Amino acid sequence: MNGASRAGLVLAAWMLGVAPVWAQGFNLSRNNNEEIQVYADGGIEWISEAQRVIARTNAKAVRGRVTVTADTLTAYYRKGASGDEIWRLDADGNVTIATPTETATGTKATYDLDKAIFVLRGQPAHLVTPTDTVTAKETIEYWEKERMAVARGDAVATQKGKQIQAEVLTSHFKENPKGDLEMRRADAYRSVILTTPQEQVFGERGDYNLETGVATVAGSVRIVRAGNELNGEYAHVNLNTGISKLFGTGPGGQGEGRVSGTFTPDKKDTKERRAVFRGPGAKSGDKTEKGGQ
Repeated sequence: MNGASRAGLVLAAWMLGVAPVWAQGFNLSRNNNEEIQVYADGGIEWISEAQRVIARTNAKAVRGRVTVTADTLTAYYRKGASGDEIWRLDADGNVTIATPTETATGTKATYDLDKAIFVLRGQPAHLVTPTDTVTAKETIEYWEKERMAVARGDAVATQKGKQIQAEVLTSHFKENPKGDLEMRRADAYRSVILTTPQEQVFGERGDYNLETGVATVAGSVRIVRAGNELNGEYAHVNLNTGISKLFGTGPGGQGEGRVSGTFTPDKKDTKERRAVFRGPGAKSGDKTEKGGQ
C-alpha cells in the first residue's frame, strides 16, 4: 500500500488475553484492547513477506494517548490469535514520543512492545514531564512497567532549579494525582555533579531523593559554595534546608578519614585561610590552621 497522499493503516496490537488496567504516562505497550493506527504523508509500504510496514514522511503511530512521530516509521508485526499484532516499532529522524503531558525527543528510537521499553537516541535525547527534564548525549531508555528512565552519556536531570549530572543516570518516576509522571529519585554513576542554587557537589556516585530533598554523594567528594571548597569522601546534602554534611569516610569506613576545606578570604583580608577538619579516623594532631598547613 503506498501513495503520495496521506495514507492510513490500522493494525491490532497485543490482542491476546485480558488487558490489565494501567495508569497513564508513556504506555504504548499497555491498554491491550486498543489498536495502533499508522499514518504517513508519503505513503505506507506493506511488506508481507518480511512482516513489516514502513510509513514515510511525517509518519505517525497512535495508540490511545501515546503518539509516535518521525520521518520514517517501521512497524514489525506477527500473527497472533486475533490477527496481526505489532511487537516492535522503529522511528528514524525527528522522533517524538508524546502523551498529552510528557514528551520524549531524539533522532532515532526503538520501541519494544513485548518488553514495554523504548530506547531513544539523540544529541542529546530529551525526556520532559510537567516537572522534570532528563537529557543524554547517547541514549535514554524508558521502562514502562517500572516507570524508570536510564540516561547515558553526559546525562542530566533537572527539577525546580536543582540538577544532577553523571555519565549514567537512573531516574525513577511515580504518577501524581493528575496521572502525570513525576521524578521521585535519581541514582547517578561516574563524574557526578549535584547543582543547587547555593552550591555544587562533585563525586563518583550519588543518589537524590526528590521526595525528601536529601542527596548523598560518595567518592572523592568536593563541595563548592561561594568560592569556598570542602573535600572529603562522603556528603549528605539536604536541598530543602541548604545544610550539607561532609565526612572523611563513606559507608563501610572507606576513605582516609580526613576532611579539608579551602576558604576564599574577604577583599579586606588578603591572607589565605585554609581549614583542616578532623573526620573519623583522623589523627589527634589535626587542627584548624590559618595560612595553610
